[in-house]
Amino acid sequence: MGLPTAVGKVSDGTFDYSADRIRSFVHGWGEDNMSCTGREVLLKANAQAVPTYPMSCFKLPAPVCKKMKTYISNYWWGSSIDSHKIHWQKWSKLTAPKGEGGMGFRDMSLFNQAMLGKQGWRLITRPDSLCTRVIKGKYFPHGNFLSATRRKRSSETWRALLHGRDVLRRGLIKRVGPGNSINIWNDNWIPGALKLKPLLRQEHVIVEQVDELFIQGTRRWNEDLVRDSFVPWDAEEILKIKVGVRMVEDTVAWNYERTGIYSVRSAYRLLKADER
Repeated sequence: MGLPTAVGKVSDGTFDYSADRIRSFVHGWGEDNMSCTGREVLLKANAQAVPTYPMSCFKLPAPVCKKMKTYISNYWWGSSIDSHKIHWQKWSKLTAPKGEGGMGFRDMSLFNQAMLGKQGWRLITRPDSLCTRVIKGKYFPHGNFLSATRRKRSSETWRALLHGRDVLRRGLIKRVGPGNSINIWNDNWIPGALKLKPLLRQEHVIVEQVDELFIQGTRRWNEDLVRDSFVPWDAEEILKIKVGVRMVEDTVAWNYERTGIYSVRSAYRLLKADER
């Protein structure tokens, strides 16, 4: 697919071809005096699409992302890749959503991380796939992807996966079924909470697992126990959770999509919000 899979270590020049392709695209458009709308469509539909595939497999070096940003920004403000016209807004403003006054251009570094999160999601949700079994056997044979550590001389693929894991940790949540595998204080499991877990632990509280909050022998919340164990805000959010009565085990889901499936778009929005 044209990726430098034989590269042992990614250097600044390894992915220069992605930036060069954007430059060649934009240079060809520079001859036409297009409107702002025309430039926007070309940049989003063509230039920003060029590095999508390599970004889904590798972490691109910062200088490469900077080059791509420069080419896109120069064309946007001056209709030419080598234009030195004034940039009236900083790039972070242009990458903000249109609803917030930006133009919705991609921040290449954050989009790269969101794309890599998709690969990590596949490791978690497809444990029997060949790719997962190979990576697990080498990097976390006795653990799981979310707790795996970075080893010396790790491959670039593994380094990229760990980079994408950072965004996964911010948005992954456990959906409550039996509740016996969810630690109340350490795991993400409250969809409406700011940090997806309780804000604080009161001194008198002794419960540790979510199933301890059920009425014994059922999967219904013990409302009195919940209100006594958590601050009012957390208690209300917990009681809103619909427990999976038929679920055999607690499952991992992506909190920012109704389907629970990881979405690059929502992961990117999460990273942008954290950046602000």
